Amino acid sequence: MLTKKHALITGGAQGIGLGIAEAFLDEGASVVLADRNEEVLEETVATLRSKFPDSQIYGVEGDVSDADAVEKMVAEAVEATPGLNVLVNNAGFGALSRFWEMDPEIWRAVVDTTLTGTFLVAREVTRSMLAREARGSIINIASVNAVIPTTGCAAYCSAKGGIEMFTKTAALELAPHHINVNAIGPGTTRTPLTELTYETPGFKEGVLEHSPMGRLGEVEDIAKVAVFLASEYASWVTGQLILADGGQGLIGLPPYYETLMGE
Repeated sequence: MLTKKHALITGGAQGIGLGIAEAFLDEGASVVLADRNEEVLEETVATLRSKFPDSQIYGVEGDVSDADAVEKMVAEAVEATPGLNVLVNNAGFGALSRFWEMDPEIWRAVVDTTLTGTFLVAREVTRSMLAREARGSIINIASVNAVIPTTGCAAYCSAKGGIEMFTKTAALELAPHHINVNAIGPGTTRTPLTELTYETPGFKEGVLEHSPMGRLGEVEDIAKVAVFLASEYASWVTGQLILADGGQGLIGLPPYYETLMGE
């Protein structure tokens, strides 16, 4: 399904990014994982090469919030896979705080990595694609929080909402060049990094009460959507935010801050 696809995946060393990488490899793609944690990145690349011995798998270190680092990172990715034609912008994080209590540095860190990082990496990959007259796909990982707010997540919700509109604008500008740009909006998804939050009394129960399908999301749920968007089956799909949330966006989210802080 993805045998002619060559993908760069940011935040690819763990969690949703790693799940997408594994799904792409299962479908025959070559992948370049980008992450700012060099040690974890090296371990992940080694593990994937052992699991997929016949696949092309590379790792590049870089901080997506740093324009110079992104330029270097994308150049290395293109050198590793000259046919680079898929980007998955997955790097990002959140910080739990009421907005009036939030340190501006925390706000900037969340927005710089999650939203500005998406722009910076997309910009460099797009420049490479246009120079090569390559058709391709850009997949930005947004969130159900792009359209549904919850308490304690002002910076994260704002950054993810920005990703949705950036996706639409980029899709409009790149459509004449046959580069599709879409976003995935995961609902509450289990990853190694979020596992601790589910141990907070009442949090998991609150999420499940707001999940029409009655379960938490798994990394594989998001990866399957990414495979579709990277494939030729999605060649007529662009500018869309696809919520992979089990219906959470239909009814809203529980109050994260109060539950996680025990208030």
